[in-house]
Amino acid sequence: MKLLFIENRYKTFFFDAIAKKLTEKGYTIHWIIQNHEFLPNAKSTKHVIPYPKGVYEYTPDNEISKIIEGDRQINHFNKKDISYFYYYNQKIKEIVETIKPDVIFGEATAFHELLVVKNARELKIPFLNPTTSRYPVGRFAFYQYDTLEPFMGSGEVYTNTEAKKVIDSIVHKQVVPDYMKKRATSQTKIFKDIFLKSKSYLSGEKYNTPHPIVKYKVEQKKKKNISTWNALAVTKIDDNKFKVLYPLQMQPEANLDVWGRKHRDQTLLVKKIIANLSSDTILYIKPNPKSKYELSPSLIKLINQTPNIIALHHSCTMEEVFPKIDMVITVTGTIAIESILANKPVLTLAKTLNNQAKNAIYLANCSEIATYETQVKEGTFPKISESEKIDFINLLNKTSFSGIISDPYSDPKSISKENIDLLVGHFEFVLEKIYTEVN
Repeated sequence: MKLLFIENRYKTFFFDAIAKKLTEKGYTIHWIIQNHEFLPNAKSTKHVIPYPKGVYEYTPDNEISKIIEGDRQINHFNKKDISYFYYYNQKIKEIVETIKPDVIFGEATAFHELLVVKNARELKIPFLNPTTSRYPVGRFAFYQYDTLEPFMGSGEVYTNTEAKKVIDSIVHKQVVPDYMKKRATSQTKIFKDIFLKSKSYLSGEKYNTPHPIVKYKVEQKKKKNISTWNALAVTKIDDNKFKVLYPLQMQPEANLDVWGRKHRDQTLLVKKIIANLSSDTILYIKPNPKSKYELSPSLIKLINQTPNIIALHHSCTMEEVFPKIDMVITVTGTIAIESILANKPVLTLAKTLNNQAKNAIYLANCSEIATYETQVKEGTFPKISESEKIDFINLLNKTSFSGIISDPYSDPKSISKENIDLLVGHFEFVLEKIYTEVN
């Protein structure tokens, strides 16, 4: 089988370790390389896309317009030109049509990856995005294209005793998803990263890499916004009011900019949420512990101008906040799973596997919020039994696989021999399934 992998900075070296093992097993490996500084080492055919020169006449189609809408360079780093999307789309289409891969593996985050997704979908080529499935911890799913729909799974099912232990560990915050774990990063490693990204930019990669000075200015604004946020934020929750929690989702990140693209403007979303809550309800906004650019001046202004929207201080932990909240609203946040298992009323603005639990309601429109607020107040919002909790955690377990999905910069353990050997077995499992279906 012919496999195509997509370069994604440091994630390239994670995929490279897997590709090397798959090559040894007889698979033919191809790569699409957007950033020339991050080249894989394993034996493979590398399709390095030259950086565009000049500006192209181009009117985006609907699908590319969606990709542009969520592009981090445009939304956060003052990128004006969009004509390079046309250039890359044509180059990517040409490469994919030439290779005719049986399966494509990659993230669905950066613009060039999303263009590959677009072309893969049009050509009916499977595109699988191996990504942490959050809970149970230490597991991941092969998500299809740019969605949160898992492809296959291990089929593993916990015994009732095992399931109850996993559920208790999640409900009582004894475990956190792999991507939330704090890892120390040396100053040397940070400086090397800055040097490599700066070198990349100066070499011509101006499409996923911001100008170093622009990046610096944006980071300074971020620090200022965090300081302003904490100055107006509270550290305690009013127990005498009906309380709704909206945890801000980090941006830029695929969780919101891709999977929750419709709601990527979180200031606008907060406006819609508060407009559909009772006037005496308090909407608490909890910042992400690793806040980035979602703490915008427009959101801070909205909170200042709206008495029943209250910002929570960064020092407030979810362990402190969660028990005091009456209802949760999220787009694609991990808190949905935690709420389901704790029987905390939760509304989601993106439809996922989580909505198979009857106590996680998908909102097609924010106008529906009032109905569920009333249900929570009257005690009629759906709850699930212990057996249904077990069924739900087993659903997450059997649609996922064991293993760490990351990159060597964020988590060196991701490329350990033990982890790579484990993952290669899972990759082969889904590849054999695809091969069987095709033949």
